[in-house]
Amino acid sequence: MTRTANPTAFVGCGYTDVTRHPAKSEIDLGVEACARAAEDAGLEPGDLDGINIQVHHYPPPDTGEIVARLGMHEVKWTEDGGIGVTAIARAADAVARGRCDRVVVCKIMNTVAPVLTPLIDPDTGRVGGQAQFDVPYGLGYTMQGIGLTTRRWMHRYKITSEQVGWLCTTQREHARLNPHAVLHDPLTLDEYLASRWIADPVRLLDCDYPVNGAYAYVMTRVDAARDLRHPPVLLLSWAESSHDQMAYNNLPEELGDGPTGWLSEIYRDAGIGPDELDVWMLYDGFSFFAMQWMESLGLVPRGESGSYVEGGRRIGIDGEHPVNTHGGQLSEGRLHGAGHILEAVQQLRGNAGARQANKADHAVVTTSFPNTGAAAILARSN
Repeated sequence: MTRTANPTAFVGCGYTDVTRHPAKSEIDLGVEACARAAEDAGLEPGDLDGINIQVHHYPPPDTGEIVARLGMHEVKWTEDGGIGVTAIARAADAVARGRCDRVVVCKIMNTVAPVLTPLIDPDTGRVGGQAQFDVPYGLGYTMQGIGLTTRRWMHRYKITSEQVGWLCTTQREHARLNPHAVLHDPLTLDEYLASRWIADPVRLLDCDYPVNGAYAYVMTRVDAARDLRHPPVLLLSWAESSHDQMAYNNLPEELGDGPTGWLSEIYRDAGIGPDELDVWMLYDGFSFFAMQWMESLGLVPRGESGSYVEGGRRIGIDGEHPVNTHGGQLSEGRLHGAGHILEAVQQLRGNAGARQANKADHAVVTTSFPNTGAAAILARSN
């Protein structure tokens, strides 16, 4: 499935502190992030008339209470759910169709609330569907399936653990320049390789880092964005796989050579090619995902992501194509792709500070699994 939302733009970014342990309620986090996003855009919270709140656990916070505490006067559109690019698409579609004029999208993360899992039937508490054939064989959670598919990928293309480690250590260097990141200590390749196994070849440091916090952004029409505080960042295109994005244990078909077919739609709609994407904000729920996204997007030839990231030079802030300049979910913290979106906006505005890439006219942002997720192209406005 694909959609194009040319008339919409990002105009505000809002961050709360990100912490390892809970420091504030989800309501407080959501209100704070949304208010800061509005302020960054040069708007009052009362100017917002659309809202999307995303969580990954149960029960969710009361969106109505967040609306009331923000002081939103009239809410024309609200829709909960979706992560990363999927949430961008829903908000952009609402603006493009005139359902609302200025929408705030907020991701709230909580490390203590029960996480909803697609493996368990909420009514019976039993495992059914596809999971009934996976769980008895040890595929009870994400990393078990990731371990199998990643080992197959590494074996096919001779990707080494050391090469994957270079991605992790480079992103940690980026996080050290990011005041919002939760991890600032340097990470060496030896430390990465010494981290304990989770599900071979998945190590502890291949996994994103659970945090508490909230990130938000404001979107509006391009013609309404010109007079706001920052130059608008344009949403050129996006595409979403038709597969189940959260099918944790479905072992996907072997990835073929060349870019994944459905991803060609983002280039067609944006009118640019992979070689014109300057900064790459690649989803890294697991480190391997970011590398596989490079291949699926056609940013590097299939199977050559290992050699591309090796040494960290080409993916560093001063490199050919900086990757996850905020540190990604491995080092900034797990925000389910919201951090990638906000960092792309900051890079394209040119106000990423010490993390600013040498060239940032176009950025790609991805979400979730490399063959079943979503991707978008953002652009600096003229």
